Amino acid sequence: MPRVTFLHSNGRSGEVDENISLLDAAKEVGFRLNHDCGGNASCTTCRVEVQAGHEHLSEIDFDEQDLLDREALTEAHHRLACQARVLGDVVVRVPEAKWENQKTTATEAWG
Repeated sequence: MPRVTFLHSNGRSGEVDENISLLDAAKEVGFRLNHDCGGNASCTTCRVEVQAGHEHLSEIDFDEQDLLDREALTEAHHRLACQARVLGDVVVRVPEAKWENQKTTATEAWG
C-alpha cells in the first residue's frame, strides 16, 4: 500500500489504497483537505504542491491542467488533490491558505 504524507500544520500521513485520489487519501488518514467544489475539478481549493513522489501520481489530464493554468499555477509540482490518483509513495505540501504563494509574492512586491 502506498504511503501518503500531507505536510501542513495539522498534517497527517498513512498508508492508503492504490489508485484513489489524494482527496480520498486525505479522508482515509484523517486529514481535512478543503474542496469547495466537492471534488469535481471546478475550483482549486484542494491544490497541493508535490514535494516527493511526483512520478507516483497519475498523469495530469486536460481539465486539471486547464484549471491550474487559469489560476496561474503552472509549475509542474501543483496538482489538484481531487484529480491526482495515488500510485505509490508521495509527499505533498498543503498551503495553509488557498492563495498562500501569491499573497507572499504580492507582499514582497509591494514591500
